[in-house]
Order: sequence, then C-alpha cells, then structure tokens
Amino acid sequence: MRAGKWKEFYMEKAKIDGLQMFSFMFLFQFGSLIVTGLGLEVKQNNWIAVLVVSGINILLILLIYGPIYNRFPNLTLTGIFLENTGKIVGTVLSIIYNFYFILIAGFILRDTGDNMIKYLLPETPIEVVLLMGVLLISYSCFLGIEVFARVAQLLFFIMITLGIMGNFLVFASGIVDPIHLLPILEDGLFPLIKAVFPSIISYSEMVVFFMILPYLNKPQNGVRIGTLSVLFSGLAVSWTFALTIAVLGVYGTELADLPLLDTAQKINVGDFFQRMDPIVILTLFIGLFVKLNIFFYAGVVGMAELFKKQKHQPFILPAAIMIFVIAIVSVENEIEKKELFKEKLPLFIELPILIIIPCILLVIIAIRGKWQKRKHLQPYSKGSMKDE
Repeated sequence: MRAGKWKEFYMEKAKIDGLQMFSFMFLFQFGSLIVTGLGLEVKQNNWIAVLVVSGINILLILLIYGPIYNRFPNLTLTGIFLENTGKIVGTVLSIIYNFYFILIAGFILRDTGDNMIKYLLPETPIEVVLLMGVLLISYSCFLGIEVFARVAQLLFFIMITLGIMGNFLVFASGIVDPIHLLPILEDGLFPLIKAVFPSIISYSEMVVFFMILPYLNKPQNGVRIGTLSVLFSGLAVSWTFALTIAVLGVYGTELADLPLLDTAQKINVGDFFQRMDPIVILTLFIGLFVKLNIFFYAGVVGMAELFKKQKHQPFILPAAIMIFVIAIVSVENEIEKKELFKEKLPLFIELPILIIIPCILLVIIAIRGKWQKRKHLQPYSKGSMKDE
C-alpha cells in the first residue's frame, strides 16, 4: 500500500503549520516534566537531570524517530507499521501502540483529576472531575486537529507570558538564593542518571507525534521542529527547577508536593503582588490538558485507521469510555502512583514501546530500503553487461 494512498483515504483532511506543531511539542514536553520532576534523589541537581532527559530525547529524535519520519513523512505510526511489517504484524503493533496511547491518556486524566481536587475542587468527587475532563477532551477531539492546533498555539503564548511574569515577580521579591544550587554534580553525572533511571524513560514519549506529524504542512521541517521544541522546553523546565531550588532550598523542595506552587506562594512585591498561585495552577493545567489531548487524539485516530475510516469521530465515545475506566481503576493512593509511574510503567511498558520497537522498526526500514534499491538496480546491471 502506498503512503500517499493511505493518507488520502484513512486520515483527517487537515493541515497545521510549523508554529502550531512547535506549540504542541513544547507544551507536551513542558507538561511531562513540570508536574513531577525527576525525583528527590537528584536533590539540587534536578535541573541538570532535566537537561540530561532533553538530551536523550534529542538523540532519540535525531537517531531513531527522525530517520523513520523522514522515510515516511505522510504516514502515521499505524501506516508505517503496516507498510513495513506486513498486515498481521503491523496490525498487532498498531493495536499495542493505540492501547498504549489510550492507557497513558487514562493515567494523565487521573493525574489531572487528582491535582484539580487537591488544588481547586477539594470537595468534588473524583468521578465528577474525571467526567468533566473526558467531556472536554472528547469535544476537542471531535472538532479536529486544526482547531486543537490553534488552541495549542494560543495556550503556548499564554504560558510564555505567564512564565515571564512569574520569573519577574520571583526576582522582584528578592527571594532567590543561588547558594541553594551548590554543590553542582558533587558525585558526578553517572550517579545522577542512575538515580532517575528507569523513570527517565517516561519522558521520552515523542513517539506519539508520529500520529500528528503527517498533518504538518511542510514535512521537511518536522525533525527540526521536534528537536527545537525539546531543546527549548528542556531549557525552560530546567530554568524553572533551578529557580525553584534557589528559592526553597533542597529541603523545602523535597517537602513540597508541588515545589513551583510553594515558590509562587512566597512572592511578595510591595505587599501588592502576593501569592501568585493562579499562575502556577494555570501553567500546570495547560501542560496537562495539551498532553492529555495529544495522547487521546492519537489513540482515536489510530483506531480509525485500523478500521480504515477517514472520520475519527465515531471512535471518540469508545476511547472516552476506556480512558475514564482506566483513570478510575488505575491507582488508589500516592504510593501506588509512584510505584506505577517511576518503576513499573517505564521499565516494562515504555522501554520496549518508546525505544526497543522503534529501533527494530528502523532496522527493518533500512534493510527493506537496501533490498528495494538493489532490486531496482539489478535489471539495469544485467542489461549493461549484455550491451558490453
């Protein structure tokens, strides 16, 4: 099946520009890192750990995801699997990845619901909050990728504005003490990487953008946009963590449920600008909303492609039911959540899905490319020998 034919018949008719795609990727990465950080083990080096994660993501894009995308820029991950691994294997792999997208969407929905109850709606039942979230992302998915892309672009500029405002107020409050950031890498870089492994794998989720990149109006810019978005989001989160540690100190950061929120609560400029909690809360939910929408949309579109349907809307309801159920039954307390997200999920699910299978796929694509090239050149070589 040809790439162009697959795209023509089994994908939504939509286009998004480079800035919108950058907004998607920036907010996605920002939402991944800003909420959880990389664990207390790294202490004052948390901001360096973020740079390490960003570096790993950039390497994954340049060495694995980028070459796959450049070979099939008009295909989603479902199409790439079916094109290169055959109908049976490709269908099985597509089902696995679609379930992964839905699974992660369910986990993010639960995390979003827990945070909303903790910081905004403490008396509201979790089921009500989760249902509100499901209805919101279902409506967003129903409107299509172009509408969501325009919303993401607006949210990107809102987040940048909030970030600049927040940084200015923190420094104007005179609460920053760079001494808290010392010593830097006291035990070297390797212990830092060891401390955050395997949870570090969870932040390499850019594979989901294979389901969205075919809508990019200039496919040749896809890898560049991905690399720059990871770079700048990593720098932004790293700076945010460094600033948080410089304000709260290592001990204060370890005690805080959401260190960035505690930092905002210390803001006091002229007894007028005080406790800028809404800035942090809004930033938090922008990142989670975009990430949740991307995973949900990827799962819905993947289901539509497997059933060879151009319209993805009929699959929104079953996908919404699945993520709602996953969000309800996934975790019951913070201890289970930590064990799931920091240990089990990265090692047993995300390591093969985010790294091992894409590596194998890249090898298959390379072998098929050489075989097809040799097959194409073989008749010419025989003809040349006869002429001689």
